[in-house]
Amino acid sequence: RTSSGLASCSAMGNSCSSTDAKPEYEALTAAASATGRKRAVLVGINYVNTRAELRGCVNDVNNMQKVLVEQYGFQMSDIMMINEDQDKSRWPYKKVILEGMQWLYQDAKPGDLLFFHYSGHGSQYQVDKKSMPADCICPLECIQQEWPQSVILDTDIHKNLYDPLPAGCKAVCLFDCCHSATVANLCETMVVKEGPLTEAAKQKLVANLTKQKDALETKVRFFQEVNSGKLDIKKKSREELNELLAKKGFPKDASDLRDDGSGYSYLKDLAIQTLCNESVQKAQGLLDEKAKALAQVLSLKPGEGAQIYIGNLEEDEQEAYKAKDGQTKEVRIRYFPQPQMDTSEARAKPLGTGLRDVLRKEKYTDHQLWVYSGCQDDQTSADAHVEGIYQGAFTWALLKALKADGFAESYRDLLIQIKANLETGRYKQVPALSTCHKMYLNYGFLGKK
Repeated sequence: RTSSGLASCSAMGNSCSSTDAKPEYEALTAAASATGRKRAVLVGINYVNTRAELRGCVNDVNNMQKVLVEQYGFQMSDIMMINEDQDKSRWPYKKVILEGMQWLYQDAKPGDLLFFHYSGHGSQYQVDKKSMPADCICPLECIQQEWPQSVILDTDIHKNLYDPLPAGCKAVCLFDCCHSATVANLCETMVVKEGPLTEAAKQKLVANLTKQKDALETKVRFFQEVNSGKLDIKKKSREELNELLAKKGFPKDASDLRDDGSGYSYLKDLAIQTLCNESVQKAQGLLDEKAKALAQVLSLKPGEGAQIYIGNLEEDEQEAYKAKDGQTKEVRIRYFPQPQMDTSEARAKPLGTGLRDVLRKEKYTDHQLWVYSGCQDDQTSADAHVEGIYQGAFTWALLKALKADGFAESYRDLLIQIKANLETGRYKQVPALSTCHKMYLNYGFLGKK
């Protein structure tokens, strides 16, 4: 968010491909909708009877299966379900998940539509403390077995869900897990940092900004009148100051914990240095900022003002690598920590090594791939009790957005509505959408718009 709490709209970042040329644009948009076979692999892992147990992941994929069949024309026979409710041969072990990815792409051809959904724990794997963490998803056996052999790294996901995609074949992937923003390492990522403004949020913003602006106006007026001599506060007792400020019409503020009962302690207790010209100018500048912020909020209509980033998130994170804590919500989180890390100096590798150069290869410019992520790389995804059942907050928000729009929505607008639903549910996670060309953001979700 901006410092004023104001929602704004911006687009920034780098692109690894250009769509300016008309022939390229026509070639890329020639098959915007699916005309061939539709296949899906849906992976939900609850880690039943383990220390990492979740409750909503199988519900996620069951709900998604229902929507794919009823709204998007998928056949039950073309959907592979991988979860603990299936026969044990379809339990979500690493081998089974990778085989599912291979089945998904088997005999894929132009016009086909492929869909992959993962709900479960996500994590990050580091060879050592000097290396940038790699995102990974957590098959069932990783709770007990050694890493990285038992997890699926982002490079494995790239190899299995990106590299094999034939030109003209479309693939959509969903990852409802922690640390998933760059899990597919694609070159164009859209992040909705703040959802569209609601009427309730607008009223709250207006009230807060008005209060802040009024307080600054009072202080600026106080500074100006003291410095000009209109308000003589020299050699006056606190009682005399109270009478003088009341006479001059200064508002009282008894909310200050230091207030002496007069309502004017917020002015009387100001340090003398705050009356210097530099401090007065600073206060005036802050007042101008609050006035502009308030005017902009008042001009916004509900549904407007989403704060959006579009760029190469993988590169941006490599350039500004840092770690921070999140998650204070009283729900289970879809994160399983790396059990151990090699501290050997000999195995250390430079920070920022990754797929940056791979992404610039021309062979990827023809790929039609969309990847939704439940949160940012430094965030966790919630596994919560929502609307009567346990489910992933991200999957719930996505399906709720699709239903509200009649299951016909662009990838871009769907992400904005997902973020709005998460904010309504008071979930702090920030979802992301990765693809290969900016114009793909405007295509209809699963070819329907």
